[in-house]
Amino acid sequence: MQNQCGDVTMRVLEYESQRAQARKEDMQRRQMRLAELGDACTVEDKKLFNKDDKKYKLQLQKQNKLLHVCLSVLLNLAEEISTERKMVNRKMPHLLIQLLDRSQEDLLLVVLTFLKKLSVFEENKDQIAVPETLSNLVKLAQNPNSRIALLSLRLLFNLSFDERVRGALVESGIIKLLVDLLKHPPFRHSVLRLLYHFSMDERCKSLMAFHGEGMTMLLQLVVHFPEPRVGKDLVALMVNLATNARAAEVIVQSGLFPPIVLRVMKHRDPLLCKVIRHVASHPGVLEQMLDLLASEGVRMAKWMTEFVRMALTSVDNPELLLEVLGTLANVTVEEVVWGELCEAGLVELLTRLLVPGFSEDDVVLECILLISNLACCRESVQHVAESRLPAMMQDLLIEKREDEEIVVQLLFAFQCLLGQDEVRDFVLQETELAPCIMRFARARNPLVLEYATALLQIVAVASDNQSAEDGQPAWVEQIKAFRFEQHNQEWCRYVSRELSGGTGMSPSYGGYYDEHEGSGEDEEEFAFHWAGMDAADPRDLAKRDWANQDFGNLSHSSRWA
Repeated sequence: MQNQCGDVTMRVLEYESQRAQARKEDMQRRQMRLAELGDACTVEDKKLFNKDDKKYKLQLQKQNKLLHVCLSVLLNLAEEISTERKMVNRKMPHLLIQLLDRSQEDLLLVVLTFLKKLSVFEENKDQIAVPETLSNLVKLAQNPNSRIALLSLRLLFNLSFDERVRGALVESGIIKLLVDLLKHPPFRHSVLRLLYHFSMDERCKSLMAFHGEGMTMLLQLVVHFPEPRVGKDLVALMVNLATNARAAEVIVQSGLFPPIVLRVMKHRDPLLCKVIRHVASHPGVLEQMLDLLASEGVRMAKWMTEFVRMALTSVDNPELLLEVLGTLANVTVEEVVWGELCEAGLVELLTRLLVPGFSEDDVVLECILLISNLACCRESVQHVAESRLPAMMQDLLIEKREDEEIVVQLLFAFQCLLGQDEVRDFVLQETELAPCIMRFARARNPLVLEYATALLQIVAVASDNQSAEDGQPAWVEQIKAFRFEQHNQEWCRYVSRELSGGTGMSPSYGGYYDEHEGSGEDEEEFAFHWAGMDAADPRDLAKRDWANQDFGNLSHSSRWA
């Protein structure tokens, strides 16, 4: 009985759809004929056309009632997935989108509800998301009936998962419409979710940034959100917008950025802290941000100290800790008084977080970036050098050798550290950095190779005039010997056996193949991971004139440009 009811109702719907299409085409032909007559059109012709038009509208009104009943029945039957599939096979999406230009509200409500249900499946979405349908939906989103407008927005949200659909909607001017609807609370949730989808595209971020009124409303919603943590739809949208330089600039210049910083300090919302982190990642915006927080009207110059204290008490909250460290690491201007942050406990925090196995890799990476900032400042570099951080960084180079991003940042941090004359010799004495860096001088990754080579240059020049200690030669000679051994491995092994009676190279010589702590299977695995196949390297360190290299800019990176 249920199958028969659905089949008969579908037949009625298909028949009425064909009748409506035929009537529509007939009226269009009559209208075109009337336009072709032009001045020759008589009063009788116009009177006849108006009569036909009135009759056509009356037929539509009667048909709308019938279609509403049919679709209501089919919508209830479609609760069963198998029945819904049968309807889709009989081109139900196509039949529905033909009815979006109707004016009867009850019919539009059931059509939109049905389309929203069908749009969950991708194959149906592709049939629905045609340009004409999208244009009709944008118009319906402006309908005076709030239920129709809201259903249209929800249907558009389902369709907007497709990047192609988002592009077509942007062309239709939907961003301005959504900003206007944001003022009305009933639409706010759907609008925020739609805007979040649009914020995944860089072009849409720029468009939203130019709608200053919309950005201001979003920031006001953040500042005045009633719960301790801002709603996920709202804060996720702000996180995406903050990655755009223009949008980040609008956020800082809105006058609502200081309250956002205060809200983070008070409620410790990690996602809201991510917004601040992204804002600080834009060099031009960062300077405006620091000037604003240090201004007389705001008086939040000590905000970084508060962030350090927040990090110290958030070690057990890795999500917040990551965002706080990331925000501090993004502050790469030389005017920051890093010495005060060290006195507030920053070095102790970093030392604790870099204990092997204590932190996840993303937290470790932010710690290394932060150490680079400290190492580039004369007020704080002494705190770093006198702590356990250099030795821990050296251990990390070995432990994280397969993570190329961490390795590159560690090498850069050591460059910053050794670029400071006050601590260079001390760091080299307290660590075994040169042998460790030699292991990366044959890396496959060109960036790792570049940083390792530059770091070896600093070590070689710093040690060029020092005499050998404990029977070992200066680091310059060891570096040359290292490269020589790499190019002549078989010969070195043979000479080693001859000189030491088959026990390896003489302990008095600081060569790469000496027996030392850390050698063995791990050492062989390490060398295999980083060693290239071709020994004839164009960056051959043994051929360099170590005494005449220009090292003036090695303590500066593109992050400080």
